[in-house]
Amino acid sequence: MNLFKRIARRFTIRGRALSQVDQGMDCANKSESDDAIKHYSSVINSTDSPRDVKAMALFNRALVFTTTQKIIEATQDLKAVLCMPEAMAKIKKSAGDKLVRMQRKLDREGTPKSES
Repeated sequence: MNLFKRIARRFTIRGRALSQVDQGMDCANKSESDDAIKHYSSVINSTDSPRDVKAMALFNRALVFTTTQKIIEATQDLKAVLCMPEAMAKIKKSAGDKLVRMQRKLDREGTPKSES
């Protein structure tokens, strides 16, 4: 995304929420899990964030939870995405697929890890 678009989108509620999601993805790509979770959570907990952006943040936070072995939290976020009518079909499909893979892994390995 070019610099002008990045600056311009900071002036809308949707743009600010998407910027937080982008920052979360940047942190996740750098293996800064705690910071990524904070960015995603700020979008999820905001009353102003559009519901489809919240769905993206929930899905991305679930992926970070998975990488940090917080399986219960990841499962909760993925199930929340599946219950959101505003979530894009692609995100819902990915969430459903991830839940299936996680369940297969749990069936092979045993009980899920809880909050730490």
